[in-house]
Amino acid sequence: MRTLLTEDPNYRRQWRAHSARTSSDLNQSAVAKVIRTYLWDSGEYSDSDTAIARMLKDRISRALAGKVLSSETLDWMICAFDMTASDKERLWEIFAGHGRPGSEISHTLKRRREMLRRQCHRTVNLVERYIVDEAGHLASRRTTHTIRAVEDGVDRYIFNHEPEVSHVEVVFGGMLGRKYEYGGGLCGVEINLDSSLVKNDTIGLEYLASFKHAVPRLTEVRRAAFARVENVDLAVTFVRSTPQWASWCVWDDHIEGEPIEERRIEVVNGSIRQFTESIEETVVGFRWLW
Repeated sequence: MRTLLTEDPNYRRQWRAHSARTSSDLNQSAVAKVIRTYLWDSGEYSDSDTAIARMLKDRISRALAGKVLSSETLDWMICAFDMTASDKERLWEIFAGHGRPGSEISHTLKRRREMLRRQCHRTVNLVERYIVDEAGHLASRRTTHTIRAVEDGVDRYIFNHEPEVSHVEVVFGGMLGRKYEYGGGLCGVEINLDSSLVKNDTIGLEYLASFKHAVPRLTEVRRAAFARVENVDLAVTFVRSTPQWASWCVWDDHIEGEPIEERRIEVVNGSIRQFTESIEETVVGFRWLW
């Protein structure tokens, strides 16, 4: 058997994130038992082969820890747990390193800063545009997105924003409500939705945040996500000055620290842009050097 420890960083991040999410509720012995039963039923190993239990225990432990996963072990998992065709295809893509770098980013936060209330929706698409003025100051942040309720009675959305925001205008989808300061440097404002949502209802929102002119010259923007956010399209436009270089980044905190992952990107027609299939329990964004 040829064992592969993939060199693809996107694979390693996704597999580590998966194991981190499931380590608390997945029993390695139970997983090994399911695979062992499958191997017996398929005739690959006989009931009298006592060495299989120890072999499976070691393999499953290494795989769930994100250390080593062989093609044979992955095939056993797919068959033993009767995975769907789409899940099977996606797993083989990730295993082979064919997933697009940065297409799914999740579970990088060291800790969650205090939030106002439990999140009762998921974001199915997000478009966010930042404008940096000629002096290098952040002028505005325009957000357009669609949210889907995950329970009945969702009647408001909390827009968490930078403390330097001076004004928020709701373009469509709701009206401004109460303002909050919480979470060690975070601020937020309620958007009372035009209509209360029942489970699986969706609504589109657009709002514009303006910033104080006294904000120091900017060198980064960060966008946090807690529950899963899909189809993420982020961009920064520089009105006049173009930075020397810019990077797409992933952080482990909303405000503090250096990026844990960073990739240089090209400034095209005064803008930087990144599309990401999904983000969850992470902070992403851009930074640049003037």
